[in-house]
Amino acid sequence: MAAANLFRQNSDLKGQSQRKDGFSAKGEAFKEMKIETDFQKKTIMSTIDDISVTMAAEHRLTDYHFLSIQRCHLCNQFLWGVRQQSYQCQTCGLCCHQKCSSVGNLPKCDASRMARIRRFSSISGTEFGLPLEELFQMSDALTAPSVVIQCTTELEKRTRETGTNLFEAYCRSASAEEINRLKLTLNSDGIIEEASLKSFDVTSVASTLKRFLRELPKPVITDDLYAEVIEASKIQDDEAATNVLCDQVQKLPAHHRATVTYLLQHLCHVCQLQEEYNHSDPLFKISHAFCHILMRPSWENIGDLVGNTEYHVRVIELLLKSKVYGEKLPDSFYVPVIQPQKPCKVSSREQLRSSYQHPTTPSAASNSVSPVPSNRIEDQTWYWGDISREEVNERMHDAPDGTFMVRNASSKIKDNYTLTLRQNGTNKLIKILHEDGKFGFALPLTFRSIVELVLYYQHHSMAQYNRSLDTILRHPLCRNVKNCENPSRNQISDLHRDYLRKQHIYSALTDEHLTISQELQLKHLALEELKELVIVVDEQLRLYRDYQAQVEGQGLHNSRVAETIKTLNFRLETVVEKKEALEADLKERASVSRDFVAKMNLLKPELASLQKEIELCNKCLSEKGEVHVEHPEAAEGLASAQRKSSFSGHDVEQAWLVTCNRLEAEDLLEGQPDGTFLVRPSSDPSSFALSISVGGDVFHCKIERRELGFGFSEPHCVHRTLQDLVRHYRNKSLVEHNEMLDVSLKYPIFQKKFAPA
Repeated sequence: MAAANLFRQNSDLKGQSQRKDGFSAKGEAFKEMKIETDFQKKTIMSTIDDISVTMAAEHRLTDYHFLSIQRCHLCNQFLWGVRQQSYQCQTCGLCCHQKCSSVGNLPKCDASRMARIRRFSSISGTEFGLPLEELFQMSDALTAPSVVIQCTTELEKRTRETGTNLFEAYCRSASAEEINRLKLTLNSDGIIEEASLKSFDVTSVASTLKRFLRELPKPVITDDLYAEVIEASKIQDDEAATNVLCDQVQKLPAHHRATVTYLLQHLCHVCQLQEEYNHSDPLFKISHAFCHILMRPSWENIGDLVGNTEYHVRVIELLLKSKVYGEKLPDSFYVPVIQPQKPCKVSSREQLRSSYQHPTTPSAASNSVSPVPSNRIEDQTWYWGDISREEVNERMHDAPDGTFMVRNASSKIKDNYTLTLRQNGTNKLIKILHEDGKFGFALPLTFRSIVELVLYYQHHSMAQYNRSLDTILRHPLCRNVKNCENPSRNQISDLHRDYLRKQHIYSALTDEHLTISQELQLKHLALEELKELVIVVDEQLRLYRDYQAQVEGQGLHNSRVAETIKTLNFRLETVVEKKEALEADLKERASVSRDFVAKMNLLKPELASLQKEIELCNKCLSEKGEVHVEHPEAAEGLASAQRKSSFSGHDVEQAWLVTCNRLEAEDLLEGQPDGTFLVRPSSDPSSFALSISVGGDVFHCKIERRELGFGFSEPHCVHRTLQDLVRHYRNKSLVEHNEMLDVSLKYPIFQKKFAPA
């Protein structure tokens, strides 16, 4: 300015350099400064350009896109496009068109000033929804996106301060309001690394981290390698599978590979903290939480995650155990899983199906009755044939409520029967109606046989027939063996063979039920992920629709926004379709599971009756001084049963610690023997819940975690781990905590899976 003889205008220029639009050939700014010659005007314009460049250099401008409508802070016009519409300063948050930034007129970089005028969206964010390649530079000190570092650092810090159970935090979901509030906090602080998370609980921080990973355009383990990763997880040998998986991770783009490494290190830290603070959760719990977040198939094949859930879980566990990412799990997490026993040869599905007839259901599908081993009433142990009312009263004396039996009616008319049910300490006689080949207690008659009727009311309350009989047919009164006074050796051998045959069928049913239960658990895991994806995609779709509405409200149209909305609509429809199909499948499989339980319940009294008959026959032989030689096959089966009975699943955590909710626990325990139990997460993040089968019902008890350990109530919270608590109540009744629970923790729900062959 001095060289152009304009030094006296220098002070005026300092006050007006922000108004570059006024410095034109006929601009008012030149008139105010009394500048008339073209030479002087060009000199001032050149000086303003230099000043603008210097001011722009103060800002950290980067390409950016917004998920909600925004205006340029310089020209106040809308920012165009879906991707990279503008520049944004990473220091103060200034937003402007690329063209406006090149012209100049940028205000001073002042975060506090911009915070007062900048418009935020509670959903969009500086990093949410962006590709990993745009979130951090590999040359930077960052080894992962700053949101990931911020959240994981806070979670680990919080655990070291308070001993929080991070497995529990990751397995739970915070409300959408809390997640959006945290995202707003991260956005409004300008520099994400400086965002304060102290006002949010660990569940909200963990849920926001999971939401960030879900909203990535490509998952951390990219979908183009999905098929190869799944195939690697199917390799039976753990070491070989781990080597192939690590090779696949090396093929990931640099930013994805760095993020995977960082997250695996964090999860190892979490496991170390779990052991340090005596949290006894198994590794599969954290694997379940991340198995669909770190990897998923392409949107076109999103349904594949339903059938591949178990492989997702295995991928996460093998990578965590690989020891090649700079961190190591605690030794307790490397304990090998006991392989499940091989099913017996006679329990194939084909043989199992051939053992049953298939009667039709008596009512709607929701109240369906499962196929039964035999539809002949003569084969049922609760059928007593011709027996007098007085003898029935004698045999049912002091029997528990719910005990029942069926006998021929006193009228001696064919197909006329009477049900005797023990209720409130007295015997209730109920006539079974018969007409046109159908049976029932009241018209219309819907059951094709007495067996179907009894089986139905073994699982449905008799209150459907009579309100005063609000009970099920719980305990069959089994008839005694015929001719036990003078049994033959062949007769007892036949009884052994019959017992062993039905025992094999029962074992097959148990194996099938266990398989279905595990399948349901994995499918519920996939269903939860599909629900989360619906929320994420629906949220993005809503934002783009709002954006489109605001743009069109200005009389404008953006074809790129319309195309994005079309793509998101397709994704949402695909995920919703898969979710609804999975829900229908789960409903059907749950019905199948209940059918297996019904079959098992029908066989239990038959096995008990046969065992009693064998004992009575052997007793008669012993009284005569004869020694019976066991049937070889039966003896082998009994010996095998004794070996298995000596095994205790209480020492195998996976046999009773199950990741499920209250309703899923009730499905698993339905029809199980008294004392069958599982331990699951509670609705209270700081505790667990015990679910146990007692008297045909499922009860739930809260397991509290106190300073000295676990327990059901003070002063009994002294068990250092959940396993210690389970071992303690293995032989000790729960009645001291609940008068309705005079039972111990006898049978872990998955004990059979881990029992020796």
